[in-house]
Amino acid sequence: MTFNDKFKFLMDITNTNNTTLATAINIDNSAVSLYRNGKRKCPRNKDVIRRMADYFAGSIKLNYQRKALALAADYSRFNHSRPVSEYSEMLYQWLADELPVPSNLVDSILNENVSSSSTNTAHGIRTIDVVPNATSVLYSCTGKRQAILSFINYLLTLEDPATIYVWVDDDVYSIFDNKEIIDFLQELIMKLLDYGYEICLISPSPVNTTQFFEEFFYWIPAFLTGRVKSYYYPRMRDNLFSKISIIYPGYAAVYSDCLSSIPDKTFTVLTAESAIVSTKEVEFKTFLSYCRPTMNIYESAEDVSTCFQKFLNTHASHIQKGLSLPPAAMPSELIAQFLSDNPDSLGVSMKAAYQREILSDVTRNIDICPLATVRQIMTGRVPVIFPVMKQNVPVYYTPKTYAMHLRNIINIMDTHPDYYFVPIEYKPDDNVCIIVNESSEALLIRTAFPSMVFDFNHPQLVQNFQEYLYRIANEVGYSDINRKKIHSQLKDLVSALENIYKNPEYCIYNNTPGNLYLLISFYFLHYFLSTFFFIYSNVYSSPLSASICKSL
Repeated sequence: MTFNDKFKFLMDITNTNNTTLATAINIDNSAVSLYRNGKRKCPRNKDVIRRMADYFAGSIKLNYQRKALALAADYSRFNHSRPVSEYSEMLYQWLADELPVPSNLVDSILNENVSSSSTNTAHGIRTIDVVPNATSVLYSCTGKRQAILSFINYLLTLEDPATIYVWVDDDVYSIFDNKEIIDFLQELIMKLLDYGYEICLISPSPVNTTQFFEEFFYWIPAFLTGRVKSYYYPRMRDNLFSKISIIYPGYAAVYSDCLSSIPDKTFTVLTAESAIVSTKEVEFKTFLSYCRPTMNIYESAEDVSTCFQKFLNTHASHIQKGLSLPPAAMPSELIAQFLSDNPDSLGVSMKAAYQREILSDVTRNIDICPLATVRQIMTGRVPVIFPVMKQNVPVYYTPKTYAMHLRNIINIMDTHPDYYFVPIEYKPDDNVCIIVNESSEALLIRTAFPSMVFDFNHPQLVQNFQEYLYRIANEVGYSDINRKKIHSQLKDLVSALENIYKNPEYCIYNNTPGNLYLLISFYFLHYFLSTFFFIYSNVYSSPLSASICKSL
């Protein structure tokens, strides 16, 4: 939606006329009319957008308004009652086109810290005891929150933890509707995992793109522990009902069903009756048999290599965001150095698999890679990265090896018209590599501790990671005239690097930061002495200066 579409939608849904809004936010009536008719684009003055957001946040009070806005904006958090100030901020971000979208979530998806909390407070939510062979019924969303927290507290009192079955086909934000409580719930889940429990999770069917990423993002810290297995139901559902089913076999269960349109008109059952718990367990396992793994997580070098090579052997087009220059274009002597410092028998075959795909005439491949500056390369701290291989000894580029790698990329661009190199800003702290097979699969490779590979097969997730990467590529521009500009940019960088390492003084530099300062000092000394002798020769060569010097 354009700004004008959003503006008109808000005007209509709040039944606001031009004069009322103009008076409320202190702008001309004619300006409102132009915004509404699409004849004037988004205001450059952010204060105007802020005042619009404040007005509409105070005018959207009914459930149908919030639901309609959530659907129009593809952002589920609009669907819940919130303080006016918070709602205003979300509206401002939406109108200004700054609303968090899947791409923003992907940016931070694997940067979450794996930690647990010792928090014992229930944040004001009254919990109840789970009584053996007894059942409690709790009402409304408040009761749902009570039941879930009471269930978790009960599990933390048990010995010999095992697997918890979780099927929450509901929006977590509609259940808890408070970020602090949501964070607290996340801490409790981490506490369960630290205690020794494992979780078998059936993820909700996506109502929209953003909601799906929000739900997935919520579980990321738990995924990083390796103690959560996630599944999804592959067929479309009507999203008419919201469902919760949490079972710890042999002990207790929580479950509820309600119409999605009336989430507060519901009851939740918290039971420790063995017959009911057993029945819910059978129900869960039956539904699980219809589901597919959302992802696989690999940590060992063998599993990672097997996954990676299988991924590349699909012979489908790829788009990827790397952490350094692409391994497929790595010069042979550089890969030899890398493997000598980091022995790995699979390294050569993995590079070959990369090259087969990148050099294939039947596939389209896009490499989004950070391009370091001359200054960054001269520091000797731009790493050579083979993302799926364990690195025992870091290997860093020199100006010479970086230029060699760039020349290989240029050669591939010259000989393979369906290969695209997309340069982005080099960020030393980046630790996530994303590779998308455009047919069916996405790999997210985390190089920071704990290093692991997430292998996604969920079509919705694969599609959204792909869209995320294409958004980056399109913002830079990579085809037609942009491809030629990138080609020239790479050649210019190669020339600049050649001027450095072919310079006689380059022998002083040996790829360490300390010697960089020595090199700079040498240049300054050279400049100073040259200037001094120039002045000296000119002064003493003139008759006037000679007579002056004699008199002195």
